[in-house]
Amino acid sequence: MAVTTVSIDDLNIIKKCEDGFEFEYLDAQGKDTGIFFTVLGAHAAKVQKWAFKQLNSQRSQAAILAKRGKAEEVRTVEDDVEFAHELMAIRIIGWRGITQPYTPELAVSLCANNPLIVEQVREASENLANFTKSK
Repeated sequence: MAVTTVSIDDLNIIKKCEDGFEFEYLDAQGKDTGIFFTVLGAHAAKVQKWAFKQLNSQRSQAAILAKRGKAEEVRTVEDDVEFAHELMAIRIIGWRGITQPYTPELAVSLCANNPLIVEQVREASENLANFTKSK
C-alpha cells in the first residue's frame, strides 16, 4: 500500500470551514424551493469568534455583578433562543432565490422566523464533509 503524505494545511478544518458551502433549502415536504444558502462551517473562525465574544460578554457581566455582591441576572429562554438564531445567522454568508439581497440583519430575521431554515443551516454547517471534499 502506498504511503500518502499531506500538509498540515490540508488538515486545517477551521480554515476549510471558512469556504462557503451552498445548499438548496427544502420546504417542509422535502421539495426543492429554488432558494439557495451559502454557509460557513460551524468551526469557521468567524463563527467561533462571534460565539466566544457573546459568551465571554455574558461571563464578564456575571463576574462584575459577583464582585459587587449582586446576584447574577438570570438568562431568559428568549435570550437563549435569540442567541441560537444569531448563531445560525452568522453562518449564513449569502443566498440566491430571495428577492432581498443578503445582509446579516436579514439573515437574523430569517432565522428568527423560520425554524426549518435554521435546522437546514445547522445541518449543512455542522456536516464537515461539506467543507473537506477534494476540489
